[in-house]
Amino acid sequence: MTDDQKALAADLDQLAADHFRLATNAANLANRVRRLGRVGDALDDLRNGAFLTVREAAIICEVTDQCIYDWIADADRRRRPIGEKKATWVIGRDRLLAYVEKWRGGLSARQAAEARLREHWPKWSRAPELRSHVKKRATG
Repeated sequence: MTDDQKALAADLDQLAADHFRLATNAANLANRVRRLGRVGDALDDLRNGAFLTVREAAIICEVTDQCIYDWIADADRRRRPIGEKKATWVIGRDRLLAYVEKWRGGLSARQAAEARLREHWPKWSRAPELRSHVKKRATG
């Protein structure tokens, strides 16, 4: 391979990296713009799947719960956290998907996780039934 060919290959690699970075930034900006004019609060976000449990994140990414914990630590080391620990870990859907795309398999892995989320979210988002003794106490 000549020096010119090597230089051209290096330029193409840089162009591909720049394209990936720009595409990721554009997707993040689009998500931010969508949130600007929305009406709602954290409960609406919760109902719409903006937050996931570790188990749900593991299911849509087809990995173990421990792998998600490892990803949380890795993303934190990269200063791009994907979750927050309160009483339990709460995983930000958009941050998780961006992390998967950038560090864990690329766009195809992200799209696969998004498809699994669309598949599972209808059953995960249903409100659980109150147990009969709780219903009884609530009604008097």
